[in-house]
Amino acid sequence: MDIFNIPKKNFNPQSHARFLKPLQKIFPDTPQLKSRGHRPLKMTFEDQLHALIFFHLQEHESARDLIQHLKEDDFAKECVAPDSR
Repeated sequence: MDIFNIPKKNFNPQSHARFLKPLQKIFPDTPQLKSRGHRPLKMTFEDQLHALIFFHLQEHESARDLIQHLKEDDFAKECVAPDSR
């Protein structure tokens, strides 16, 4: 058995919600992220947190892998990827 060839688990809305539940209380008090450049930010703190949780639980190989998954996976499109701004 190859220990480096571990199959990825399917991610579902219930497990995502379970990880976010303790954080829901602090979202209203979290300061708004501000752009340090000329372009406005496309992601809120909450958007970034959703993506970070999804990235680690899905064990993505890279940010490019995550972005592709956010474009193709229905759950990721609905619950993780930020709305177009």
